[in-house]
Amino acid sequence: MSAWVKLYPAAFRREFGDEVADAYREATRGASGRVRMLEAVDVVGHALRLRLGLGSAGRAGQLLAAVAPFAVVAVGAAAMSWARMCAFVLTISGGFGFDDAFPQLMAAHLVAVLGAFLALAGRWALGTWTALAGVVAGIAVYAGRLGTDLVGVALQFGIPLLVLSLVALLCPPDLRPTPRTRTRTGVVAVLAWTAVMAGTLLALPLSYPLPELKFAVPMAYGLVLAGRQAFTRLRTAPAVLLAGLPLVCFGENPGGSDKLVLTGALGLLLAAAVMVSIRRRRSGPNPLAGG
Repeated sequence: MSAWVKLYPAAFRREFGDEVADAYREATRGASGRVRMLEAVDVVGHALRLRLGLGSAGRAGQLLAAVAPFAVVAVGAAAMSWARMCAFVLTISGGFGFDDAFPQLMAAHLVAVLGAFLALAGRWALGTWTALAGVVAGIAVYAGRLGTDLVGVALQFGIPLLVLSLVALLCPPDLRPTPRTRTRTGVVAVLAWTAVMAGTLLALPLSYPLPELKFAVPMAYGLVLAGRQAFTRLRTAPAVLLAGLPLVCFGENPGGSDKLVLTGALGLLLAAAVMVSIRRRRSGPNPLAGG
């Protein structure tokens, strides 16, 4: 356990290091390997948040919590649209001669989809780690299996997804979205419906009359899962912009929306940010605001 304690800032470690070590030992005494791993993940996440100043009491941590559900939605919807592109490549051209890289890439994207919607279904820690694993695996396939010509693609689309996955992962635990699905049966039902939706989108032709649906449908589904509680935390203009910008921009990923549609969406997002800012000024500062 000493290795985990060393991850904390020195001042915190001196004051609370022994308590953290004792709590870890108590929680994992006689526990399975899975429980030990989950406890270690919690300790690492807590230490990292303290080092980055992302605690729930600070503005940065509160802003992170406001943006986190929308970051998860963006990751899931973008990964789903990229999985659809991989399915198209495999169906039409047999992978363009890239060996088995495209099946691996599609699998990585689907893992990210699973993680995103698992988090939104109420298993936040497991879901965000799963989404991060899928995103990292996708970047690795781009960089290692598809050749140097596509490294730029990995950086252009993979790095933003990586950043959004980390935003969700670093959300302070006491500010995580309240699970809307509290039972195991409910979570299984949500994931089963997610699988049906993903399978349907994968089966649709890429030239479907409304190609934007490959992003818009999972995005809308994710927002429904996030629920009203996610929107109630968008109390400042920065929170609105940071929450909405990935959803707008990833509408171009891949295939793209009409430029007029994109411009209109950006305009609506800016208008929403301005309205929130005006409303906040009229009502006075909110101590729980995140920006």
